Amino acid sequence: MNIDLKKYFTPQAIVDSLARLPSLKTPTMDLLFPVFQNVPRPLIGYRDLGLPTGNIPVVRRGTASYPLGAQDGSINYIEPQPVSPSEFLKGSDVNNLRMLNESSIQQEIDNVFDRLRRACRATAEALAIQSLTGKISYFMRADGGATIPYEVEYGTIGDASANITTKFDAVGAKSSTVIKGIAAILEVLKDKVDGNAIEILSGFDVFAALCDLAGATSNRSVMEATQTGINVGGGFTIRLFSNTYKNLSTGAAVPVVPAKHLLVVDKEAGFKMLYAALDSMEAGQQALPFFATYEEKKDPSGINIIGESKPLPVVNVKGIVKARVLT
Repeated sequence: MNIDLKKYFTPQAIVDSLARLPSLKTPTMDLLFPVFQNVPRPLIGYRDLGLPTGNIPVVRRGTASYPLGAQDGSINYIEPQPVSPSEFLKGSDVNNLRMLNESSIQQEIDNVFDRLRRACRATAEALAIQSLTGKISYFMRADGGATIPYEVEYGTIGDASANITTKFDAVGAKSSTVIKGIAAILEVLKDKVDGNAIEILSGFDVFAALCDLAGATSNRSVMEATQTGINVGGGFTIRLFSNTYKNLSTGAAVPVVPAKHLLVVDKEAGFKMLYAALDSMEAGQQALPFFATYEEKKDPSGINIIGESKPLPVVNVKGIVKARVLT
């Protein structure tokens, strides 16, 4: 039986393949970047970011509309770089496929796509985590295998550390200390955005200190540890968010939230994941979250299956505030 590999690598065939695979869980993207959008160009402009303007003036009847033109900022155009993992199938592996029926061949191809898309999604997650600092500074392999920085500047996020007059682990700290601390952080946040859909995120160190304070608080309506986080009077929940990505240079795990900090994010500040147009000719240079193609090799004989994705996390630095809350 001859295998027609091309039919497994059309855009529609890949879409169908991905639909059969289980959805991937990436905590940072799932929580803060739930909106995906394709941009049919290799370059991303400021308007593509779609950052909200907030409320605007009304206009007198019969007068001109209020323009929502691009806001001032350091971003002009961004050139997203591709994530491009590959997997080599030896000629003997391809020869073995000839013994399988059609559905089994498709399953083998689906499994390869699954491994490639997981690498793409994990990299998009790492970029999303980095973007929350206001800057992407990631690892990019250049020609010849050299590693050079891939950088995208979004601006400076807010820092409310100086406003936390009493740290959460200070002697005499109590539930009111936490409430005042959150208020101080929100004051910085609300100076820039509405802050009506916030996530308050912590790592293990801060969460442990909060659990101690919650345990010492007799009034559960003021502060209580639950399965979803630490509930604080006023309707706020501090979520344990221990997600990390791997630093490819040191191998160390880099957390979303620094150990002694809280990170507060306004989810309505315009966060989303953009996917730029791919360079693949087989994909028609369309904007797709993931695509795969293959090329035949002669030495050694086989096929190299190549995945490609061009993710770019969009953040609004006005909607992010960090604060050191431990000594």
